[in-house]
Amino acid sequence: MRTSSRCDNDRDQYSYILNIMEKYYTADAIILRGKSYGEGNRIFTFYGKEQGKFSAVARGVLKQKSKLKGHLQLGNRCTLQLVRGKGMDTVSSALAMETFPALRTKAESYFYMSYFLELFNDFVPEELPDEELFDLLFGVLRRLQDTDPKLLARFFELKLLAISGYAPDFAACALCGKAINGGFLNRRFHGIICPHCGGGTEVSPKAHFALKYLSTADLSIIHRLKMDEATANLLGELTKQMIETGLEKKVKSLDILKQI
Repeated sequence: MRTSSRCDNDRDQYSYILNIMEKYYTADAIILRGKSYGEGNRIFTFYGKEQGKFSAVARGVLKQKSKLKGHLQLGNRCTLQLVRGKGMDTVSSALAMETFPALRTKAESYFYMSYFLELFNDFVPEELPDEELFDLLFGVLRRLQDTDPKLLARFFELKLLAISGYAPDFAACALCGKAINGGFLNRRFHGIICPHCGGGTEVSPKAHFALKYLSTADLSIIHRLKMDEATANLLGELTKQMIETGLEKKVKSLDILKQI
């Protein structure tokens, strides 16, 4: 009887420990967005390297004495301690590992950072972790401190489109399949078409080369691409059309960036 009782106690203790372990978890995550929730609280959307996109509430974070306040800022990469809840998980502690201070001192850099976070949030589905996506976002945020933001934006847009499955084939006409050197971007056919197959927004040979280069280049070498102002402006219009076609909605922040 005593042996049986001891075994039951051991099982109970083991079950208790398992429940505690399942209730708490850690995440290496980038903060995508935040919104106020109740008095002093804020709901954050994170992208975790192992969790993918998820939301959690930070209670009391808006209060002046909150220890979380300085760590939970948009764009920060944080080590989070979280507690699973029935409705929503709760952030119990946060330590900012990368805060990108240089991006918060210039309006242009901050707007671009906000755009990257918004676009990423729009494209990425809930709870589908992808290390390539995590590294892409973290990489562009780091390079935004020393890279032409417009060039970086075009790279980021094209990579997001490719990873999400929305990028067209830039090497060939979307209709006849022949090799092209420029042509027309046509939303109806999801890609660039040659002059013999129709029309759309004209894609100059220079812009076409830039599309191919940025869609295949590594982040570390995109600065090698040189464009005149007309080509850079056209490239921005082309990626905007691709993004809005993929998301099936207008991206308001793109219009704001044009005014900077």
